[in-house]
Amino acid sequence: MLLAFGWLAAELTAIHLANDAGRVLQTLRRGEPRWQWRLRVPRDLIAGRVFGDGDVRRASDGLEIISSGKDPFELGLPIAQRLDLAHWPILAVDSEGRADARVSIVWEDGQGTACLTQAQAWHVGAPLRIDLRRRTGRDPAGHPCALPLSASMLRLRVSAPPGTSWILRHVALEAADPATEHGTRPALPPPSLPSPTTQLPALTGRTASPLIWLPVNASAEELLTWRDEAIRRQAGAIVVRADLPPRTPRSIPPQWLTWLACGAYAAALLHLAWRPRGDLVTLAAVFAGALWLIAGRHWGEDNSWPAIVVVTAAFAFAAWSTSRDGPRRWEWIGRWRSIGWWAPLLLIPIAAATGLAWGHSIEPIKPWRALLYLGWAGMQQWLLLGFALPRLERILRSGPWAILSVAALFALMHTPNGTLMQLCLLSELFWAACFLRNRSLLPVAIAHAASAVIAGATLIGPVLRSLEVSGRFFL
Repeated sequence: MLLAFGWLAAELTAIHLANDAGRVLQTLRRGEPRWQWRLRVPRDLIAGRVFGDGDVRRASDGLEIISSGKDPFELGLPIAQRLDLAHWPILAVDSEGRADARVSIVWEDGQGTACLTQAQAWHVGAPLRIDLRRRTGRDPAGHPCALPLSASMLRLRVSAPPGTSWILRHVALEAADPATEHGTRPALPPPSLPSPTTQLPALTGRTASPLIWLPVNASAEELLTWRDEAIRRQAGAIVVRADLPPRTPRSIPPQWLTWLACGAYAAALLHLAWRPRGDLVTLAAVFAGALWLIAGRHWGEDNSWPAIVVVTAAFAFAAWSTSRDGPRRWEWIGRWRSIGWWAPLLLIPIAAATGLAWGHSIEPIKPWRALLYLGWAGMQQWLLLGFALPRLERILRSGPWAILSVAALFALMHTPNGTLMQLCLLSELFWAACFLRNRSLLPVAIAHAASAVIAGATLIGPVLRSLEVSGRFFL
């Protein structure tokens, strides 16, 4: 199972890279900007606000930007990873209104150097195109900046009279070379595939969207580490695994269809609540919702609300089903004076020792974050040990197989984070075995939360890529 979860994580990551690469190539062939921002709500800007003497409000067809003082203010544009300003140096701004302002561009290159262009007149409402090749940026020391292949920050610095307002609708980066807009059909990987360490140094900007082929046997973490390094060198690079070339992305289903599926799932749960079925059907109904959000990679997407509603309905149905089970066989606190009650906490020093041996020095832990995680860990362990484990015992008629099954469910709830899935499998095997002897949830929840917080503070980087799951793992 450890090998299977590692393989599953690598396959899902390779599929994600292939879909992402296909989406980029399709965008280029359509002649659409590779980097663009459609501004509709304040959270479409960095931190959801304006930095400086300005304000932002939601408008019917964009964002209303308001100047509230004499000093310039900045609008930060969110960047998923990085931008290539060397090949896409033309900033196009679509706005509505009548105002006179001055605008300059701020970017940060891969070395953390901030560069600022000279301010130019902006007649709001008229098309604005700023060619950064002709607007030389300068660093804080006044030295000219070359346009970077990998920029980590992009902002608009605006100066306008107090009380001035206008609507900002769309910002895009356009290519300097028209051929760049249309992309090229990717070539097949060479028969003898060079290693990533050989391919990555070749990212010097000669091609706007070079293709990097990664080894077939790479883990999920290795695939994403090489992708991040390629983008750090050149943001326009397209990274795929050698056996999964860029694929044409499937059309995204309309939002109403997703909500329809959400409603159908909720209706099915209501039907099961009215006419209860066996343990297997009840288990499948609940975990179908949880895995839809996590394994379906909806967590972290902008349109994940239907999946979140589905998970909420699944938890509610699980709570209702548990209340109908009669006298429960477990307790939240239980016999805390017994030695077995404290057994789950043994993983806490093991997590700390692992961090000391293979991780880095412990990072500061915020108390409110640890407390919040304790609540979330309690909900997870209640779903696994309080709801699922008793049903698995009845279905499988075997404690060891029930323990293995609930540990597998716990691992799947952390898809596609391969290393984290494997750690979760091993941890839940121990916690579920302890639970069967004591039937107390609180010590398991404490051990779960403490181990996760320690792992996040010591193992992120050398051992774990992150503690993120679902679609957030790929960021």
